[in-house]
Amino acid sequence: MHDPWLRGSDDRWVSSPQPAGVYQLSVRNLLNETYKAWNISKVRNLFSGDVAKRILETLLVSSVCEDKVVWEEERNGCYSVKSGYKLDMRYIIGSDKYHVAGNWNGIWKAQAPHKARHLLWRLCRGCLPTRYRLLERRVECNLNCPVCDEDIDDELHIFVTCAVARDSWCAAGLSSVLHSAAYQQSNARDRIFVVCSNERSDTVGRVAMLLWCIWHNRNDKLWNYNVQMPRQIGRYAFDAWNDWYSVHKLQSNSMSGTTEADLIRWKKPALGWVKCNVDVAFLSGSGRTSVGVCFRDNSGQFMAGITQWQQTVMSPVEGEAWTLLLARGARGSVWIGFEAKIYPIQN
Repeated sequence: MHDPWLRGSDDRWVSSPQPAGVYQLSVRNLLNETYKAWNISKVRNLFSGDVAKRILETLLVSSVCEDKVVWEEERNGCYSVKSGYKLDMRYIIGSDKYHVAGNWNGIWKAQAPHKARHLLWRLCRGCLPTRYRLLERRVECNLNCPVCDEDIDDELHIFVTCAVARDSWCAAGLSSVLHSAAYQQSNARDRIFVVCSNERSDTVGRVAMLLWCIWHNRNDKLWNYNVQMPRQIGRYAFDAWNDWYSVHKLQSNSMSGTTEADLIRWKKPALGWVKCNVDVAFLSGSGRTSVGVCFRDNSGQFMAGITQWQQTVMSPVEGEAWTLLLARGARGSVWIGFEAKIYPIQN
């Protein structure tokens, strides 16, 4: 009785102990042999009154010939990574062991590049690999800050109390946030949550971009021995956020006039055809061309896929032609409809 047999959200497991024979039974053993209906007397003999009542209240669908395993988090009964992740997150959020209380929505609503918001999330989850965190994980290392070499390398020091970090805040035009009496909590996580609650989303975005630049400078010093002055860090954060915001605002304005009908949507191929979608990507500076191929049938179901790369620089036309040849060779004489996209990727 390790599986949840009973319907409903509560008490889905059959209570133990049970008669010895029950443990070898499946659902079909509780049905009549000649037609699809519960064997009422057998169910009542094997289970307690309340359990038997709930079993007999379970409707049997006559159109279903064979039982199959279904994933209840999706309407179609099929497992997806997205629904699995959501289920896992519900468990984590509901667990005192993993739950971290705070203004998480404020982080994700910040007007900043995703990499900057992701850094805030990692910081508040306590999973940034600072030297202090590494020592907590039994990694022997020097605890001093790799930038100033004067204090313990933890989140509060890296982003707030380090002299280089404090000067970077000023250079980025965020000294008022740094020195505000409302943001003097004893750890970096609480400071971030309070900033997200009290400041506008664009200010939170500027802070996120600055912290990303401070973290990037710290790692650059640690691994590549590159040193930047605080004014360079702050100025880069200021310019990077303004550039991102300008592009983001332009894209938002251009999309505001786009209707639902104007959006390009993937369509299933005709009956008897297979649709092949191909992507070509060029990673700048690597001299590499990568491709992806996906075959789907007329019901939209995945059939096969290909990923390859070549250590050579191709033009968009050459890359697309190479991908189409790969796809054609993979599927032989099957009638295929092609759709292609080309993406340049920046470092």
